[in-house]
Amino acid sequence: MRCQKSSTQHSFKKLLTADCTLLTFIEMKRPFRGLRNQPPSEVYDAVIVGAGVGGLVCANLLAREGLRVLLVEQHYMVGGYCSTFRRAGYTFDAATHFYPLLGNTATITGGLLRELGLTGGWVKMDPVDHFHFPDGSSFSVPADFDAYLVKLKAEFPAEARALDDFFAVVREVYLHGLLEYFRWRVTPRLDSFRGMTVREALDRYFRDPKLKLLLAGDCGHWGGPPSRTSFVFDSMLRLSYFLGNYYPLGGSQAFADELAQKFEERGGHILLSSTVRRIVVEGGEARGVEITPSRYSCPPSSTRRSHRRAVTSSSCRSSRTWTSTRSRTGRRTRPRSSVT
Repeated sequence: MRCQKSSTQHSFKKLLTADCTLLTFIEMKRPFRGLRNQPPSEVYDAVIVGAGVGGLVCANLLAREGLRVLLVEQHYMVGGYCSTFRRAGYTFDAATHFYPLLGNTATITGGLLRELGLTGGWVKMDPVDHFHFPDGSSFSVPADFDAYLVKLKAEFPAEARALDDFFAVVREVYLHGLLEYFRWRVTPRLDSFRGMTVREALDRYFRDPKLKLLLAGDCGHWGGPPSRTSFVFDSMLRLSYFLGNYYPLGGSQAFADELAQKFEERGGHILLSSTVRRIVVEGGEARGVEITPSRYSCPPSSTRRSHRRAVTSSSCRSSRTWTSTRSRTGRRTRPRSSVT
C-alpha cells in the first residue's frame, strides 16, 4: 500500500443516517461533476454498472462512439481498486499501487489511454520491486530485465545456468501466452505448461530455497500461494514488469478521476452513491436497470428508475419504475408505470 501527504483541497460534510448516527467524511474536490441534485435522464443507450477502471474505460469508449451512457457506482467516488482514502492527513491507495504498461504508449493499454485523451502523466518505477527476507537481507528488482538477470546471477552464482534455462522457458511461455490469450490462437506449445504451478516450475529448475522464495515473491500479488498459481499466468505477468511499471502522477485517484472527467466531456452521466438493484430482462435481453440512489446523491423524486440496456463492468425509494423506452426495432415506445 502506498501513502502520500496530500494537499488536495477538501471540505468536511456531516450526514445523519436513518438510525441517527452522525457520519463525517471528507469531500474531495474532483475534476468531474457527477449527477448532483438532478436525476438521470429518461433514456440511455447503455448503462454501465460499476465505476472501477474497467467501467470507466468502457464508458469512455461507448461515449466516444456517440452513445448516451449512464455510469452507476455505489461508492461516493470513482475508481474501485484504484481509488484512495485518507487517514491523518495522508492519502492511501485502496489497493492498486503500481500499473504495468499503462505509461508505455507502445503497449495496447498505454495506447488506449492515449487515444482516450488522458494527459495526467506517469512515473516509471525503478526499482520495480523490493523484497525483504526473513534473514534481514533484501533484493531490489531493476526495471531493466538484463540488469535484473545479472543481479540474480551475482546473488546466486551456483544457480546461474539454471536461471538462464528458467527464463528461456518463461520467455517462451510468455510469447505463446500472448498469442493464445490476446490473439485467440490456440497453440499446442503451451500444452506441457497449462497445468504447471509456479511451485512445480521453481522446484524443477532450482535448489536454493532463498532464490525460490524470491522468484515466488509476486504470488501474493496474484492472490494465491505458488502451489496454486498458474506458471503460465505468472510468466506473462512476470515479464510484463519489464515493459514498464508505472505510477500515476498525483496518485491512483487522479488517474480514475481523469477517466471520469473525460467521460463527462464526452457527454456521459455519472451517478454515485447509488445501487443497481436489478437488471431488467425482457425477452431474453437486458433492457434496463433498477436503481436505488442514496438520499444524498439525487432528489427523492427520482429514486427508482430503469434505463434501457445494461453493461456490467465489475463489479429514498419511490413507487415508480420506468421500463425500456425503445422497442426491439429501435423505435421509441411510451414509458409505462408500475407500482413496486
